[in-house]
Amino acid sequence: MPVKNPFLLYLRSRLNSVLSIAAASLVVLSVLLLRPYALVPIAVIVLAYAALTGALFFSRRGAQEVVAESDEGRRKETARKIDAATMTRERIAVLRIGDERVAKAIEYFLQESGSYLEKCRELSSYSPFANERIERVLEICQVFLGERDAAATARRYGVGADPAVTAADPVEQLARDITECARIIRERTTEDLLGLSGEERLAIMKELENNK
Repeated sequence: MPVKNPFLLYLRSRLNSVLSIAAASLVVLSVLLLRPYALVPIAVIVLAYAALTGALFFSRRGAQEVVAESDEGRRKETARKIDAATMTRERIAVLRIGDERVAKAIEYFLQESGSYLEKCRELSSYSPFANERIERVLEICQVFLGERDAAATARRYGVGADPAVTAADPVEQLARDITECARIIRERTTEDLLGLSGEERLAIMKELENNK
């Protein structure tokens, strides 16, 4: 994948940070020690910094700094994605679910998503599709809790429920949807993380089985 905005990445690199601090320090010293004649030295320092920055950016060392900064940015973004998925999973884990069918489906989801996130942290990678399934389960749980609260309100105030909705048993469908999300997360654990080989996928599947 080509690096985006390589010059900006170089400007954020450690090498450029050191050069910037050095140049700034020389500018400050010029102002303090050569106050009446500081303009010329400051201009020389700025020009020297700009020239050195350009030379280093197009050098092998500059390319290494760009790659290192790009890799660091990806690591941080990956960690952020993993942390966000973990927080969503934790929100699901503390929900109070009254229906046994939904509760069992969530238990299975928590098992599979926990194994997935553990593998994400181990490999410093993640599956966008699996993360989307974790978000989807939270949405399903929110729908279930909202419908349960609405049903409780209806019973309290004697408001009749729609017979067609009752007959369709939407709770059973929600439980199946959660189970399906968990199954997909399990698949993506072996299929999406770093493009694992067949042997590596088999090893992870065995490890997931042993964790049950």
